[in-house]
Amino acid sequence: MTSRATHLGRALWLSALSIVWSGIAGSIATYAALASGSLSLLGFGVDAVIDSLASMVLIWRFRAEARSPERAARVEHLAERVVGMALLALALYLAAGAVRSLASQSHPESSTLSLALLLASAIVLPPLAYAKYGVAAHLGSGALRLDSILTAVAAVLAVISLASLASSEALGLWWADALGALVVAGIIAREGMSSIGASRPSG
Repeated sequence: MTSRATHLGRALWLSALSIVWSGIAGSIATYAALASGSLSLLGFGVDAVIDSLASMVLIWRFRAEARSPERAARVEHLAERVVGMALLALALYLAAGAVRSLASQSHPESSTLSLALLLASAIVLPPLAYAKYGVAAHLGSGALRLDSILTAVAAVLAVISLASLASSEALGLWWADALGALVVAGIIAREGMSSIGASRPSG
């Protein structure tokens, strides 16, 4: 039977991998989104940056467990709440941007860089999210489970961004990106509220 120490090692490794990938991908995607005007791409970029920051907190949390289990629990609750609030803020931003885009009938422009990044993310992120979720179940870590959801949401955002950019360019569906952003905003808001509720200590 795999020991808890082994699962902790896997959690630390997955968190480190997430920091590197999400940090780079999120920064590039945010820059490309601001240049192209893609709301769903911006959502992907910001979600990836949040995922990277959450993974940094998780590394702190898992390292703290060996020294002080009670302190590790407090760090985990704090991580869940902070990330949950960040998701709610992102959801509101995406929803407001989508409404403005629909009102102005604006649409994004695709680029080779953004398309390559989104395609790579759609391939890399699902197995990473699945691995995080599995380790979270073994450790009983709500914070790592939330981080796995952040990674999964980023994968969904990558697919939605690809579809909306393709629809806008090929079919002239200027509203596709805004509609995709609204869908993602709803998903993110739901997860954000769920994480904030789960982060409240019982008793």
